[in-house]
Amino acid sequence: RLRQEEVQRQRLQEELAVGRQIQLSMLPKACPIIPGWQVVAVYQAARMVGGDFYDFFELPGASRRVGMLVADVADKGVPAALFMALSRTVIRTTALSGRGAAAALLRANQLILNDSQSDLFLSAFYAILEPETGRLLYANAGHNRPLWYRAATSSVQELRARGIILGVFEGITIEERRIVVEPGDVLLFYTDGIPEGLNAEQHMLGMQRLAEVFRRNAHLDAPAISGAIVDAYNQFTADTEQSDDVTFFVVKRDG
Repeated sequence: RLRQEEVQRQRLQEELAVGRQIQLSMLPKACPIIPGWQVVAVYQAARMVGGDFYDFFELPGASRRVGMLVADVADKGVPAALFMALSRTVIRTTALSGRGAAAALLRANQLILNDSQSDLFLSAFYAILEPETGRLLYANAGHNRPLWYRAATSSVQELRARGIILGVFEGITIEERRIVVEPGDVLLFYTDGIPEGLNAEQHMLGMQRLAEVFRRNAHLDAPAISGAIVDAYNQFTADTEQSDDVTFFVVKRDG
């Protein structure tokens, strides 16, 4: 009996390893190369497979536009990974149809409700960047608000927009907003695994610490900024097991 249990555990581990490979293959193989911009992404699942994901894709049109997505399924492990695969495909398909940021998320919500029979749902933040002008059109479906470092004032603010999670309610409303990212400005898109990272005393890293680390290092290049965030997270959670997926990406416009 013990031998059979060991074989079953080994088979499960092998299946999870394959699932992880499939899930990682659905994430971007590399960050987009955009002249005048730097993009760096970090992904680390809390288990073999997870529910966080991010995506970059070129959008149709005469001028270059880049879709940028970060999302978080409200679960962990295999169920979250399967729902992540469905959601990623749906949102990417609706975005590539040429819809605006809010319209793409609204359509994705309809398709997820039609296709999914589970009780899972996700939050998502979708932005469309016009690299030549710096214009950023964005919409938020119940996700953590990205941080925007403004070089002109050396300040950090949140990208606010009203919206609700996907996959639960029909007829939702999602607000669409627009900003201009100036030279030297930096954007931080992330999931809740970073600010909700726990230390040995069960205290959370928190948004205030994350924003301060981001602001203090925003003058560096994108790889150094992402490295500083990872270091701050690792130092804060040094003696504890990772409790949630950690996913973020940094977008910086060259000064």
